[in-house]
Amino acid sequence: MDEATRKKWVEEANKILKERIEYMQVYYPAVRDAYQNHYDWPNLDTLRDEISVCVMLGLFQSAITLTNHFMESLLKNALITKESKVKAPDDAVVKGQVIDSLVNHFADVIKKYDNADLSNNINQACSLGLITKKQKKQLHAFRKQFRNAYGHADKKKTFGDLTVPMKGIQLENDKLRLDQEAKPFVAALPIGQSIIQAMQAKVYAPDYFLYLDNLARQIRVKLFGPIKSE
Repeated sequence: MDEATRKKWVEEANKILKERIEYMQVYYPAVRDAYQNHYDWPNLDTLRDEISVCVMLGLFQSAITLTNHFMESLLKNALITKESKVKAPDDAVVKGQVIDSLVNHFADVIKKYDNADLSNNINQACSLGLITKKQKKQLHAFRKQFRNAYGHADKKKTFGDLTVPMKGIQLENDKLRLDQEAKPFVAALPIGQSIIQAMQAKVYAPDYFLYLDNLARQIRVKLFGPIKSE
């Protein structure tokens, strides 16, 4: 890399960092506790870490899509852990076959939940006492509003009945003329959807993640007990 190119890249990188720092000043306090305090649950801690960073740096659409994945992973890991703990110990544990024994121990439970849809896993988590009925209702709302909407790029689910005031412009006799104001459904008009989705994500992403973060901590205690102080 020549010096001119390196200098240009450094300038571009510094500009990006400056923009992200402005977001961090606002959103780091909101997710600081979630970011700083791990679950002691490796299967979910990497996701918690990345979503926290997305929120604090203003990457809100990324935060929502990754929180969708976090919700699915949380429920699957919780259900697999819950049911595998009540299974009878594997009597095939012998010297030199510990890993094979662990694989066999989890096999049936993983098969049961790994390919199950999210709706099923939400209901099952409630049935097994991992979440409350109120939390079950909220997770189903998230499933429709965020997971299904973003996962399938379904604009009707993303925007619902949201409308936006707009005015068209026409050229008549070399003069611009404004149309009367209209309020089309955002889902029905591709123009501007990406900008509005980004604005919505900025509103919803922090609270969506923090709700799931708090739920993960509650479920973790039910499965493993309180985190031991360091």
